[in-house]
Amino acid sequence: MHAAASQHRLSATQCLAGMAVVAVAYVLCFKLNEWLFSVAKVSDYISWVFLPAAIRMLAVMLLGWAGVFGLYLGSLSQLGTTLEADPVRALVIAGISSVPCLLAARLVQRALRVPGDLAGMTGRQLLVFGLAGGLASSGAHTLYFALEAGSLDPLAGFLPMFVGDTAGTLIMLYVGALLLNRLLPREG
Repeated sequence: MHAAASQHRLSATQCLAGMAVVAVAYVLCFKLNEWLFSVAKVSDYISWVFLPAAIRMLAVMLLGWAGVFGLYLGSLSQLGTTLEADPVRALVIAGISSVPCLLAARLVQRALRVPGDLAGMTGRQLLVFGLAGGLASSGAHTLYFALEAGSLDPLAGFLPMFVGDTAGTLIMLYVGALLLNRLLPREG
């Protein structure tokens, strides 16, 4: 089973537009996160609350590889000083910020038998997607930083990154649900 984008092939224009929207949304969430949760920052790459994590999962669930490329561009744009100082490191970190979420989303989608168009998803399924995305991203980042440092000491960052990605995703989903309920109230 594939993401919605695979079920309904996107045109080149739709892919490019999707990539641009994802990149901009990622950057805006990143900036919002810095503004709202700067006190929750553990390091340059870790925060106890990370709102852009929700963009990661939504982008890959809805757009597949086009979402990955949008995330890659958005992530890369937020790595300015790293990009200047060590371009290869920045390219790898941007990749780690995007690809693992697609893999996690595809695995969860298959395991939960969620249709390609994501129709009928429950709150519980969204929670599982959010947890899987947090686990995939924090696991991949932690592994990279541990290998880069040549020690297991960076493993200490796994918990705050996992909590931050999961909390950020849940906050964004909750705010999104509230907005939808306000904009499209149920009759009845």
